[in-house]
Amino acid sequence: MQYMGSPFQQTATVTNKLQLSPHVYEFTFQVPREMTFMPGQYATFIIDNQTRRQYSFASPCINPKEFEIVVDVTPMGPGSKFFLEKNVGDAIEILAPLGTFYLDIPTTSVVFIATGTGIVPFRTMIEEYLTSGGKENIVLLWGLRHEEDIFWKDILEGWQQKYPNFHYSIVLSKPSDSWQGKKGHVTEHIREEILTIETHTFYLCGNRHMISDVKTDLLAHQVPEDYIKTEMF
Repeated sequence: MQYMGSPFQQTATVTNKLQLSPHVYEFTFQVPREMTFMPGQYATFIIDNQTRRQYSFASPCINPKEFEIVVDVTPMGPGSKFFLEKNVGDAIEILAPLGTFYLDIPTTSVVFIATGTGIVPFRTMIEEYLTSGGKENIVLLWGLRHEEDIFWKDILEGWQQKYPNFHYSIVLSKPSDSWQGKKGHVTEHIREEILTIETHTFYLCGNRHMISDVKTDLLAHQVPEDYIKTEMF
């Protein structure tokens, strides 16, 4: 079995393609060689000789011959078009596992802040931590534009009901008039978490503007830089 830290190339075959929202798809793959990975790691997909795309693993490593990713096709670049055309049975060359964006064993409360599909590595981190009996408080702030962009809400609701130390909020920047949740951008709601959690580590994943703004704000509030972990798209 190949372990994390030892990436290798092999062929991954699509076994399921599920549309999660108007622009987001979840793909399940099978591989011939066993591969284990850490929550937060990713695979590089070889689109062609010049094009590579990286996608985080979207669920914990349970079956070492199977994994999932989530693809946002909104950009409609080479990667988006490539995956839109893929269906069950299609094969893609990958290089994996890669990346060092891990969840350190929490000794403080953890605040995860994501925009768009930046939630993907956090799903694996949070799920593995909660199901393994982790007791530190876990807060997730997830920024999206519209209600139709929301996916995995049933998973998040299930965690919140089952684990008293998990809480999440979805923040919409362009909600409908009927939206009852948080509005605006995730950057506008960070202070709520700073004020309610005494000691905490922050994990940020998503677009670079959000990460830059949030990191600047956290540093201004005397959050040590070592307590801020980031992964940009």
